Amino acid sequence: MVSFFLFNIQNKNILNALDRLKPNKALKIYTNFYTDRKELYKEFKGDRKGYIYTIVNKLNGKCYVGSTKSIKVRLYNYFNLALLEAQKGRPISSAILKYGLVNFAFIIIEEVNLDTCNLEDRETFWIKLIKPEYNAIKEAARNLSIPHLMETKLKISKNRSTGVVFIYDEFKRLQVIVPSLTSLAILLGNRSITISLKRAMENKSLFRSGWYISKYPLNEDEKPLMETSSPEYPELIKTMISQKHIRKAIFVFKDGEFLCKYDGIMGAESALNISHETINSNIGKNTMYKGYKFSLHRI
Repeated sequence: MVSFFLFNIQNKNILNALDRLKPNKALKIYTNFYTDRKELYKEFKGDRKGYIYTIVNKLNGKCYVGSTKSIKVRLYNYFNLALLEAQKGRPISSAILKYGLVNFAFIIIEEVNLDTCNLEDRETFWIKLIKPEYNAIKEAARNLSIPHLMETKLKISKNRSTGVVFIYDEFKRLQVIVPSLTSLAILLGNRSITISLKRAMENKSLFRSGWYISKYPLNEDEKPLMETSSPEYPELIKTMISQKHIRKAIFVFKDGEFLCKYDGIMGAESALNISHETINSNIGKNTMYKGYKFSLHRI
């Protein structure tokens, strides 16, 4: 239940955390991070304002201060156990895994006008005021030019077994780095999709004819176009789900130039009036037919 009045709050560690805000006041207090999640999702659906928040351990009173331009996306991160496992080097991630979200309160302490204020500056202000125990650094990370965890994984993934997975589009441009195949499969709607993902990764083939799945970066210096915490990531997942009907797309080139991508051989056969036997044969032999080249890859 969301609490708005101090007399409704019985937990002394939450009250102590609120005392650390003085003379400021919290905007909203969610006394149970786990059970209040539906209310949070509903209230901040589509909200793109800047916020500073604190997470309070109700068992020991320790706090974490963070900032976000999307409460909903940030909530997704905290409820993504696979992501927390991948980030358990962060004190707050380790604490949530140890105690469970039911033992934490989520408190919004400031709404930031992004047109007039710098979000990281405000986060730094609150970190210095509250002195939270779960923040590994004493200023907002981006102000210190500290690499984001996902960027760091690009450098260390070949030398360390992190379990992360790199997703590339059909042009082999790095889209995002996800915590694990299982977490990706769950988002796509079914854990059993892990088998298809593994097959695509092992065969270096396109998953759903749109994405390459790799355990290692194809280019160590390349940075992802998005992160799992960004609003673009859910949109990528939606696109992948929308193309679940595609099993093996056909990329067609004419006289050396890319012509079209078809959802399957039957689509290419119908559009080009070339039999699927001929298309299959030329794919297998890597040969051309009347100036057409057929491929299972875009590049």
